[in-house]
This record gives sequence, structure tokens and C-alpha cells, in this order.
Amino acid sequence: MKILIIEDDPMVRLINHRFLERIPQLQAATIVECPSAVAALARPDLAEYTLILLDMYLPQLSGTEFLAELLGRQLHPKVIMMTAANDQQTLKEAVNYGVLDFLIKPFTFDRFQQAMAKFTRLLAVDDKHTVSQTDLDSLFLGATVPVSTTTTAELPKGLTKLSLQRIVTALATLKPGFSNQDVADQTGLSRVSTKKYVDFLVAMGYLTSAIVYQSSGRPLTTFQVVPTSERLIQPYLT
Repeated sequence: MKILIIEDDPMVRLINHRFLERIPQLQAATIVECPSAVAALARPDLAEYTLILLDMYLPQLSGTEFLAELLGRQLHPKVIMMTAANDQQTLKEAVNYGVLDFLIKPFTFDRFQQAMAKFTRLLAVDDKHTVSQTDLDSLFLGATVPVSTTTTAELPKGLTKLSLQRIVTALATLKPGFSNQDVADQTGLSRVSTKKYVDFLVAMGYLTSAIVYQSSGRPLTTFQVVPTSERLIQPYLT
């Protein structure tokens, strides 16, 4: 099985890749990453992908435009849309193109796992010559998603568990609206180092970011910890 991730943010691509690797049924899959829909359409092996994880807002060609191109080429992979958009029109467009599931960023691994369970149930039905009512109920009504037995997760290259723990501990002492400089000051690490971890935590949904304009007119990116997001970070600390 081949799975394609189409996402322009390299950190988000990596996190989605790591999430896929934590799904037991997909551990033998070949996972390929693309930074744009244009790059994906140029791949000679595009017809070989069983599943595509697709961002909505991409450079040059949007997610729905990519789906239209797939239909024009008579290609019908399973598609899970992943986007920060939550407006009704975007949802309608995705549904009209037959998207299997729709994940609004930032999403948890538990929700991602549910989407993958739906995908694997559909594959199981595809493999059968005849289907029973039980098969259809499992597909359309859902089934209990097994709890992942994976208790640890691998950090992106260049990040360490010790430094991540140090930063997460420091974040608990900072008030919402802190900056990367505040994180550096609190941990004693360089701003270059802390920025890598802060970007990682934003990409995985542990932090949210906002841009504020100072009296000088210069923009400043501020952050805050997302409530109840502790479980997102635990697999990377154990």
C-alpha cells in the first residue's frame, strides 16, 4: 500500500507521517510526502496511491482543485482532507468530491486514529466479493477504535526528549501570549533552539499562535498552551 501526504508545511507533514507510523495496520505502507498538489500531480506513480492525506490550502493549486484533477484523470484514491478551514462551503466541496473524512487542524492523534480506522474498514469491505449487513454496519455506523498500544513517539530530527521536557515544563509557568524570547529566557536555551520546539508544538496542536503588532509597528508572534492538550505531548516524553 502507498500513502501520499500533500502538505506545504514541512513540520505538519512530518507529524502526519509520524501519526501514520503509529497505526499498526499501516506500518507496512510506503509513505511519500509532497509539498504541493502540483508536485503530486507530476508524480508518475500517482495512480498507485491507495490513500491521500490532503491539505486544503496549498500553493498554486488548492485541495479541491486537486480533487477535480484526480476525477478528470479517472483516479479514485481514498482521500482524507486536513485543513484549518472550518467553513460550511469548504466542507460541502470536500464532501461533494467524495472525501472519506475531514480533519480540522489542530487535531489529536485519537481523532486521526478514528479516520484511519474508517479507512481500514473500507479496505476490508473492498477486499470482499460479497458483503454482509455486519460489514456494512461496521463501515457506515463505525466500530470501536482500538486504543493504540504505542506509548512512545519519535521526535523530528534535531529535537531531543530532554530539551522538549525542559521547554514543556517552562511553558507551564508562562502566561498566555508569551513569545519565543520568553521561552528562551525561561529555559536558558537559545532562541534558535527554542523556536524549533515551539514550531513543533504549534504544528502538533499543543500550542496556538497569534501575531500582534507592537507600538513600533513590528509584528510579534505570541503563543499559548491549548487547554487539555497534555495528552498530545505525552507520547514524545515517555
